[in-house]
Amino acid sequence: MLRANVHITGNKLQDDLILSLLSFVTLVLLGHIQLDLVEGLPITLQSLLVVLFPLMFGMRVGLIFVCAYLLAGGLGAPVFAGNKSGWEHFLGATGGFLLAFPIAALISGVAGEMAHKITFITGAIILFVSQVVILLLGIGWMDALSHTSFDFTAKITSLMPRLLVKTALGTIVFVLIGRILNNLNSKR
Repeated sequence: MLRANVHITGNKLQDDLILSLLSFVTLVLLGHIQLDLVEGLPITLQSLLVVLFPLMFGMRVGLIFVCAYLLAGGLGAPVFAGNKSGWEHFLGATGGFLLAFPIAALISGVAGEMAHKITFITGAIILFVSQVVILLLGIGWMDALSHTSFDFTAKITSLMPRLLVKTALGTIVFVLIGRILNNLNSKR
């Protein structure tokens, strides 16, 4: 976790609120962006950012910004994938993914806080596991709502390459931000 290297105001609670706000704004601005790295393989950054910031800044920051994001989207701010909003998204096909966000943020934040030193590999594993939780709960929700037979395994298999790409991207960002913070702190 990189939280120990971040000192904005000197007050931990104020710093956590500032980090939560920055995480929220980043998720709103970047979460809906789709990257087509491979044809037919669009990737949104939403689920990656939901687990990356708690890994970097801790469980409290993660839960605050994810809950604020869900509340804003539910109340009508167009922050969900595809610039959508509204409470109906919690009950529809994407509801399982949205409701899994705080659970995955909690897992990522707690794992980040429990790890004494997060290495490249540890960070990748935490990001991967947290995103798998979102994937499993989201697909499980879709399966429960489906009135036809649903091939759970095929759906996970088709989404796994995206998950691996997002995990790699998140791990690189995590390491780069960690190095930047270490360099800034060493110059103080």
